[in-house]
Amino acid sequence: MRPEQELLGVLADARDRARALSGWNSGPERIYDLLRTATRVRAMGIASGVTTDVPWESVLAQLVAWHHDQPVGTGACSQEDADEIVLAAVAAQRFGPLEASIRSGAYDVRMTRGDFRVRHRWDASAEVADMLLEQDARPTGVPLLSDVERKWISSRVVDFRSGPPPEVLEAAVQRAAATIEVYRQSLPEGRVPDSFELGDGMTAGDMTSVLAVIMGIASLSEYTAHRLSRLEATLAHMPTSRLLAVIAEMCPNVSEAHQALVLERLTYRPGRSCRTSPLISHDDVVIICPPLLTPRAVDAIMLRSATHAPGGFGRIGRAQGARATAWTEWLRATPGALVAERIPAARTDGGSAGDLDVVVVDPVRRLGLCLEIKWPIEALSLHEGMKIESWISSAAAQLDRLRGELRSGAASARLPRDWPSFDSISWTWCVGTPQQLTTRPLPVPDMHATSLRYVQALGTPPDLGSLVTALRNPDLPARGVHFDVRKRSITVGRHQVHIDALGIRTSSWRPRFG
Repeated sequence: MRPEQELLGVLADARDRARALSGWNSGPERIYDLLRTATRVRAMGIASGVTTDVPWESVLAQLVAWHHDQPVGTGACSQEDADEIVLAAVAAQRFGPLEASIRSGAYDVRMTRGDFRVRHRWDASAEVADMLLEQDARPTGVPLLSDVERKWISSRVVDFRSGPPPEVLEAAVQRAAATIEVYRQSLPEGRVPDSFELGDGMTAGDMTSVLAVIMGIASLSEYTAHRLSRLEATLAHMPTSRLLAVIAEMCPNVSEAHQALVLERLTYRPGRSCRTSPLISHDDVVIICPPLLTPRAVDAIMLRSATHAPGGFGRIGRAQGARATAWTEWLRATPGALVAERIPAARTDGGSAGDLDVVVVDPVRRLGLCLEIKWPIEALSLHEGMKIESWISSAAAQLDRLRGELRSGAASARLPRDWPSFDSISWTWCVGTPQQLTTRPLPVPDMHATSLRYVQALGTPPDLGSLVTALRNPDLPARGVHFDVRKRSITVGRHQVHIDALGIRTSSWRPRFG
C-alpha cells in the first residue's frame, strides 16, 4: 500500500473513532452542551494566554456538523462526554484538512518506521501571497463600542439573564452595520452591490440589514462575556419568533417575507456550511455563536447561502460573472492598451467556438493578453478553496481548447476592426479570479493564472509588456525571506505525522513589477 493510502486509512480510522464516542448516544439537547463546552475551553485558553493553531470557529462548525450527522439518542450529554467530543473536534481540525490536501495531490507522503512525513508537493509561495494580500485588505478603522453599549455592559452582573434594552440593541446594530460596511468597502476587488439580486426579490442590501441585527447581538454577547470574564457565556439563544420580532423592529424597510428568508438561509442544515449558514436551530430556538459570524465574510455569506435556493447556484453564478467588468476597468488604466470584452470566436463553418472574456492589446508593440475570467464566491474554507483551484484548472483547459482552434485556423477571433490582426500579435494566455491564486500546476503548457487582488496590488502597469511579464513571472513571497516551511507534528492513533506548515516571517511583502 502506498504511504498516501496508508495515511488516509489512519485518518479515516480516527474519524470513525470520533463518530463512535459515547456522547453521541445523548439526546438532541447535546448541541447546547457541546457548544458551551467548546466556548469554555476556548475561554480557558484565552485566559491563560495559550495560543493554538486551530481556529475555534472551525471547531464550533465541526461540532454543529457532527451533531446533525449523528443519530439522536436520549438523555443528557455528560460533561465528560462533551469534553471528549470537543477534544475530538479540535483534533479533527488538524487531520481533516490534511486528508483533503492529500486527496487533492497537494502533499507528498513518505513513511519511515511507522511515522509519516508529509511535504508540500508544490511551491507554497502563491498561498503565502494570498494570505498576505488578504491580511493587507483588512480594514483598520473598525467602529468601537458606543458609550450606550459600554455603559450597559459595565452594569451587567455574572448571573444576568435579561437582554439589552432597545436603545442598547439599536446602538449595537448600528455599530455592526457600520463594521460590515467598512469591511465590504475594503475589498480591493469590489463588493457585492446592495442592489444585487439574491432571489425571491431580495437584494444584498436587504440581507445586509438583517445580518447587522444578528451580528450586533453576537458582538454584544461577546463583549459582555469578556467584561464578565466568562467567554463560555458568549452563546446567545432566543426563540425564533423573538428573533424575528427583533429583526422586524430593527429592519422596518425589509419585508417580513425577506426577514424570514434571511433567517432560513442563515440557519444550518445538513449539506450547508456553518461558515455561511452560521445560525443553529434547535426546538424552535436559534443559537447565535459569535465566532461563526464575521463581518469580513458578509458578501460570501450572502452569495453562498443564496445558492441553496432552487436554481440559486446558476442564478448567482451568472450574476457573479457580470462582475468581471472589474477586470476591464482596471486594465483600461494601462497606458497604450486597447481593451475589449467578450470577443466572439467563430469556426470556419460559421458555428461558435466560444468567446474571449477579456482581450488587451498593445497595437504598437503587437503584444496581447487573453484572459479567461472566473468569478467564484470567495472561499471561506479549505474545501471551497480547493474547488476554486479546480475551477482554475478547468478554465485553463477551456481556454487552451479555444487557443488551439485559433492557432490552427479552425476558428477566428472577431477583434474590433481598428485593431491589429490576431495573427500579428504575440499573445499571453491567462485565467483570472477575483481573490485567489493557485498553487496547483495548470494542466496545459504556456498558460498562467492570477487574481484581480494580486494585479491591483501591483499598481497601475506602466505598459502592457510589464503586465505580461508580471503574469508570466509573478513576484511572489520568497521562502527564507518572507516565509518558512516548518515541521508540525500531530498524533493520529498510534502514529506520528510530521507535516509541512507555513510560518510567516514578515507581513511587509507586496508584489512589484520586474
